[in-house]
Amino acid sequence: MAEMDTPHEMILSFLEQKDPEIRKKYNEYKKEQLDPFPEVSRTSLDKQQNNALFPLLLKAEISLHHASDRRPNAISSEAYNAMGFCFFVQILEDVDIVDPTGKTLSKNIVDLYSEDIVNDFTSFWDVYFEMEVAHKFVLEGLDANPIDESAVSGPGSDVFYRAEDRDFWVECKNKRETTSYGWELERFGREIADSLWLDYDLEDDVGEDSFAVRVSSRDEISEKVIENSSFRERVIQEVAGELAELIKQRNSKAEVEIADANFEVELIKYYRGRHSVTLSEEQMDAVKKRANLAKVINPYGHLGINPDILDTDGHGTVYAEKAGDNEIEIFSTYAFLLNIPWENPYDSWIFSTIDGVTDQFPDYPDIIIFVKIPPGFVYQMMREKTVNHRDERVSKWERLKEKIIGIYANPDRENRVKAVVLMTDVVLDEVTEEARNVMLQSAVEAVYNENVADQIPAEFIDLIDGQNQIQEIFSRPGQLSLKDQHL
Repeated sequence: MAEMDTPHEMILSFLEQKDPEIRKKYNEYKKEQLDPFPEVSRTSLDKQQNNALFPLLLKAEISLHHASDRRPNAISSEAYNAMGFCFFVQILEDVDIVDPTGKTLSKNIVDLYSEDIVNDFTSFWDVYFEMEVAHKFVLEGLDANPIDESAVSGPGSDVFYRAEDRDFWVECKNKRETTSYGWELERFGREIADSLWLDYDLEDDVGEDSFAVRVSSRDEISEKVIENSSFRERVIQEVAGELAELIKQRNSKAEVEIADANFEVELIKYYRGRHSVTLSEEQMDAVKKRANLAKVINPYGHLGINPDILDTDGHGTVYAEKAGDNEIEIFSTYAFLLNIPWENPYDSWIFSTIDGVTDQFPDYPDIIIFVKIPPGFVYQMMREKTVNHRDERVSKWERLKEKIIGIYANPDRENRVKAVVLMTDVVLDEVTEEARNVMLQSAVEAVYNENVADQIPAEFIDLIDGQNQIQEIFSRPGQLSLKDQHL
């Protein structure tokens, strides 16, 4: 692979070997994203990014550009991820690609990984994790190769690992992105907000005005919203209808009762016309470079809203135009806040993924599973309590490990899964006499099948023991900031 200056350029060069148009596509995306004053589009669901690759490249490019004349700890997680990808390529570029039986193929990592990514940008993080796991084996000198599952008919895993006269399939399950439950909550909120424009013709009433609204409930409705489509549609229509009426009449609050679920809808603030903001020259320059007003000022300030709270159960849209040398006007802006209980069963969600691997490979005798989990989920599972099979109150993290051990105890599994390695990313902030170092590294916790301890290679255990350990890392005070939980 040609040597390039920056990680995002190296990644584009890697992918260009399978898609000569990839750089052009990225530059078009970049131009669109860096437009500081885009055209107004009220709805939000149609703007959701399914392209996992280009946002990473752009954030990495911007971060490293700003860090070049500042400090290393200004580097974003995306930049670290991009650098990691380049390192994985470097380690794996001379490693043979094999089929699920271990037979060497006349392919290289460009044929395997680059093609997967350019064919489906949404697969980027899955491919990234497969490369991350494969490189760990290779870096430690273990006999392991990436697998091309398409080389033969039937099932196949991600990494082929040979040790002690056994051939292991290493399966990589990336749970980096939001859970289906988490996405359902976000989509639910966006559907209500979009209904204001699509079903209630609010645009003519609002014009260039801005507003902030909140939908609240004390009732846990996640299961009904996900599984009962008629209930979901009814909530969306009736809540959106009440919100539309509040906004049109400039009323403050109303209550909605739908099938024993009670909601409060609130117009937090309504702002008439355009809001003028004078920026310093440095701020205006930053807006032009970053095309993200929220990184420079609080664009919701005239609505009494802090944009940080929009990062979780809510969303917002901001539009602005340049009105003078250092003056902008904010208009047609809204913030939608959602405050309802929503069960997010992290432990069950992760366990079901692990449990499904034995069904995925019903006949293979030696399986190792790696699962990538966002650090925020680890953090919350360690702090949230549940009741285990012995009626003991334990953390959801401990319960997850107990349930994995339960897989091993199931006689129908025939002890085919030898180990499950839970893996996450952590931001390590270390201060030495020379400097402060902020690093993005992986941490692991292995749950071994003690029933077949003699079938687990000692070198594999050494590999895992040599990694950062989740329990040790997460017990350090101040090492993990919640703002990093979705790295």
